[in-house]
Amino acid sequence: MAMMNNMRAGSHKRRPLVLAASSLLVLGSMVGAWVLIEQSKTTEVFLVTKQNLASGTSLKASDLDQIPLSMFEISGSYLQPDALVEGLVLTRPLAAGEAVPISALTTAELTNWSNVVLTPALELSSQIEVGTKVSIWSSPHLDFQTFGEPDLLATDIEVVKIIEPQGNFADTSKSVELRVPKNSLQYLIGAITNNDALALTSHSRTS
Repeated sequence: MAMMNNMRAGSHKRRPLVLAASSLLVLGSMVGAWVLIEQSKTTEVFLVTKQNLASGTSLKASDLDQIPLSMFEISGSYLQPDALVEGLVLTRPLAAGEAVPISALTTAELTNWSNVVLTPALELSSQIEVGTKVSIWSSPHLDFQTFGEPDLLATDIEVVKIIEPQGNFADTSKSVELRVPKNSLQYLIGAITNNDALALTSHSRTS
């Protein structure tokens, strides 16, 4: 009987401790949830592209929107309005609506590339847009309307701009401005000068 009384007494002593521990756990969970909610409300303003931008583009305020975003610990990796200074140039293409990563910026000129405008003989694929990487194929001009078999002229060429035909030439093909590495430039210019038939095939867009 005495043993039963001792057990009951011990149980009564432990019960407040269990209740206190449970209360602390509930309180800790509530505090943790509150911290997460407050963190999710923390936003900073970052610069986001209004449209696709090609590599080599000099960033201007008119190309960008100021959008509040929650970047948390990676916030230092993206461009904010007070850091937009004259002379910043993209080293890779960015898609419309993309926050501008600092790693994609330089203040140096991209001297190993030149821009060339050409009009492909075949209609552009709908997959080709500013920032798309393409391959250029060339069919040599043999005679008046005779062309040879196509050869791969260059790969990984970036589309800088798509130029719509104007005025009386509205039914003609679109032209494209391409960023071409200088070591491929002579072959492309030679094909254009020779009136070879040129065609573009798209790669996956660089992200």
